[in-house]
Amino acid sequence: MKKKWWLIVSGIILLIGGVSVFGYRESVERRKERELIQMETMTAKQIKNTFADVTEIEFSEKYGRNTLTGYTLVDVTIATSYGVTSEIGVSMSLNDNNSQSYLGTAPLPELKEGKTENEVNVIFSDKTERSL
Repeated sequence: MKKKWWLIVSGIILLIGGVSVFGYRESVERRKERELIQMETMTAKQIKNTFADVTEIEFSEKYGRNTLTGYTLVDVTIATSYGVTSEIGVSMSLNDNNSQSYLGTAPLPELKEGKTENEVNVIFSDKTERSL
């Protein structure tokens, strides 16, 4: 009887442990997704404040990670009201020491420098859309 009792108790403990680990991994993945969207929002605001007449900003689904510097690298497509579409590389980080993104290329000749005052449609890497 004691052996059966211990088997039941250890089975329940293993079941609870498995569910806990699964829930923890899922919450870590959700937190990473939220952080990525936060970095993309910050980058979109910087693009909006750097280039004039931007109408749409789209983040690529493919990301690179530089483990040495801690930056996340992504390609961003920028569309303007004067018909120019340009792709730039961006390095993003959520480090407290560095709360900004770096636009990978100097302002391209096709993109006018300035500040976009109108709302910009932003398409995030998870394909959700938002206006900024």
